[in-house]
Amino acid sequence: MSDIKLFLKRVEMFIGLSDEMLSKVASLCNSEAYKSDETIIERNSSPNNFYFIQDGTVEIITAANNDAQELVDSVVVTLGTGQSFGEMGLVDSGARSATVKAVTDTKLLAVNCSNFLELCETDTNLGFKVMRNIAVDLSFKLRYRNLI
Repeated sequence: MSDIKLFLKRVEMFIGLSDEMLSKVASLCNSEAYKSDETIIERNSSPNNFYFIQDGTVEIITAANNDAQELVDSVVVTLGTGQSFGEMGLVDSGARSATVKAVTDTKLLAVNCSNFLELCETDTNLGFKVMRNIAVDLSFKLRYRNLI
């Protein structure tokens, strides 16, 4: 089994996928590397790819108002190995809502949103399982955000 496939098997988004399905997803993955403090995604950019962190740490940064009602960057969350970001690009084609920066040297797997959606339409069982897993994750994140 390829290293990428073994990695994907541990990613929450792919819970319940067969080995054959994981192979299809692995074929869409491209490796990318970023240095510490390098920007991976710019806020308001087009959602071309979504990402899985193979190694390293990234920060998700949004714009927020400070006490003086000035717009300033605010770190929302720090993500590490095994976590994903940019998956909202699969749900809608709206502009990115956050900037993502590498905190440490970081290795990612990038997946093109259009290619992945095409796979989901071709293999509807795979598509249903992945979209259900994304919905569960987004539901958790929204619920958590409403509690803080």
